Amino acid sequence: MKPSRRPSHPAGIARIGMLLTTVFAVSLLVLVVITYTLLQEGTTAPLVTEQHTASVLTSPDTENVDVSTTQEDTMSDENQISEAEEVFAVEEKQTVSDDVDVPEATEAQVVSCTTPSLAWETVHKNTVPTLVNILCGSGAQSPISGATGTGVIIDSRGVILTNAHVAQYVLLENHPTVQAACVVRTGSPARATYTAELIALPKAWVAKHAADIRLEYPTGTGENDWALLYITGTVDGSPLPDEFPFLPIDARHAITQTNDTTLLAAYPAGFLGSASLRRDLWSVSTIATVQRLYTFTEQLVDILSFGGTIVAQGGASGGAVVNQWGNLVGIIVTSSTGATTAERDLRAVTMSHIDASIAAETGLHLHDYLESGNFSEKVDTFSAAMSPALLGFYTF
Repeated sequence: MKPSRRPSHPAGIARIGMLLTTVFAVSLLVLVVITYTLLQEGTTAPLVTEQHTASVLTSPDTENVDVSTTQEDTMSDENQISEAEEVFAVEEKQTVSDDVDVPEATEAQVVSCTTPSLAWETVHKNTVPTLVNILCGSGAQSPISGATGTGVIIDSRGVILTNAHVAQYVLLENHPTVQAACVVRTGSPARATYTAELIALPKAWVAKHAADIRLEYPTGTGENDWALLYITGTVDGSPLPDEFPFLPIDARHAITQTNDTTLLAAYPAGFLGSASLRRDLWSVSTIATVQRLYTFTEQLVDILSFGGTIVAQGGASGGAVVNQWGNLVGIIVTSSTGATTAERDLRAVTMSHIDASIAAETGLHLHDYLESGNFSEKVDTFSAAMSPALLGFYTF
């Protein structure tokens, strides 16, 4: 008997070959897409896009709202000034209460942008190099804790905009009993890079909140909560750059409206311990939508509310709020309490409010103040004329 032979099926074999070819092609396409996505993410700082599902504040249009918000500037247990960096790692913990009205007729206040908007990736890449981390520590016998916050460079000559509740620690470097030391850090992870001095800090804010610095959860509204620092030197003694990367500002009233999309960028540190804060603090950026608008007294848009976001952590205070035209329209100022960032309500003070407050403090609107230059002279003037008076509000 002849041995039997397995019948051949040429058509079936051809179909199997075509199927394998298709699977291989699809797999290759997926691999290319993944590789391109990873390349697009870059290594400077993560850009996070979020769905904001946290509930936002509601209140009658004709009444004030009283909302407890937190800026979390918490202190670590390592109460020693490092000999290497002259500061030690801290976390932020500062609570803020908001008494603001809901603006009326915001639709009539809309300011339109006529130039084409930018891609968010471009906005992100332009924003990240302008961020700085302001890290301040104090000695073991100091009556206060340290703090970490964020700042934004707003002028190519090295002017930093941040919150007053962050910059007050720079002021207290000159206090006889506090033993404070601050450093400006850059990059991701953040590294000590520059020294900086105050050139403007509103007396209106200090007079109202200086006593709060010793509270575990100090309160405030974000009103007048701004300060200007000037970069004066480098930590390693190297020359300062000829120009600093900076964000242009847009201080027009109501330039930002409800449902506008913005980029938030900061150095959040709420979940980092002392050692991690010193070694592993990275800047973070996220896309967020304006949920609500608030005003202090004159139905102006002074505060932007974003709801829950990954940036709603200690250390984000002073961080950038940037519109799709790449302009700075506000800085992060408060966050409500919550177990997770999604449960919090992040808020920012608008550049229009800061501009009006700067004009009241210095006699010049921010653009004119920056144009006037002479920042080294401004450092000396502030140190001689303003610093002693402001330090007098801090009693320990």
